[in-house]
Amino acid sequence: MLLSVERALFLGSLALVIGAVAAGTVQSGLLLRRWTPPFNLLLTWPDNLLRLGLIALCIALGRWLGPGPAALGWDTGGLPAQLLWGAGLGLALAVTLSLGGWLAARRWGEDIYSNKMVQCILPLNGKEWLGVLLALLPAAALEEMLFRSLPLGGLTWLLSPWWLLWPLSLFFGLLHWPQGWWGVAGTALAGVALSLLFLATGSIWVPLAVHYVMNVSEIVFARWSGIDALRGTDGNE
Repeated sequence: MLLSVERALFLGSLALVIGAVAAGTVQSGLLLRRWTPPFNLLLTWPDNLLRLGLIALCIALGRWLGPGPAALGWDTGGLPAQLLWGAGLGLALAVTLSLGGWLAARRWGEDIYSNKMVQCILPLNGKEWLGVLLALLPAAALEEMLFRSLPLGGLTWLLSPWWLLWPLSLFFGLLHWPQGWWGVAGTALAGVALSLLFLATGSIWVPLAVHYVMNVSEIVFARWSGIDALRGTDGNE
């Protein structure tokens, strides 16, 4: 099959955006090994504006070079039911992964998972809780665009999405390596589940709701379990 200009531009642009996000994630993980931020990592304006800008870029990429909103799962028909269903599935998956992490820690020790990333985004007060709940939405939306909607819905001409979801999910999990072995494994498993939901429903909204509720649940579970927020007093540990 000949590769059209639009398909080549779509593939190249998507690869560049995913690569840039991956590089930024790796650098952030390396930085957090030796530095504790004196602020909530989710509540910085530059980071949130960057996420919103990347989401806008993904939307433009899908509309102008990709196969269009319908193929990418952006149709909003039955949206309330999809979001409600996704929220319920997200809570169930969050509980399952939390239990899996607890069992893995009992079997292999606490070192298989690092709480530092979660500690760096745990809210300290009501105002921060509101900000974190809002900031988690574009964070989840960007990941769903880059790891589900655009590749699985937009690259069907290149590779079956039922095959593509496996390396994508593994790559998605590896980006969470700062959270330890279970962070990688649990996130990769979540990536598989989110990809299967996207393909089964043909919609981004169900996996987006699942993803968002899982992220919120992780913070709530951390607070309930007595984990404290981590802030550096002068930018250094």
